[in-house]
Amino acid sequence: MTEPEKEIEKNYSYNKQELIGFLDEFKNQIEAGKIEIGQEYVEIPDGNMDVEYGFKIEKGQKDIEIEIKWKNKKIIVL
Repeated sequence: MTEPEKEIEKNYSYNKQELIGFLDEFKNQIEAGKIEIGQEYVEIPDGNMDVEYGFKIEKGQKDIEIEIKWKNKKIIVL
């Protein structure tokens, strides 16, 4: 059975130390096998995942993007 399509994005503003705390908690959730985004949970598999990351400057704004994908098409974007 195919899961329905869904996209959830949350936006926050952090200073450097708060961002470090957020990323540390994100790492802990990955290790635990489940990430909370909003009030939804995404299970993280033990198997292989494709990771893409990059940096861009557009209209004076700098972005770092991280994308994680695995076979069942769930996607996490930071």
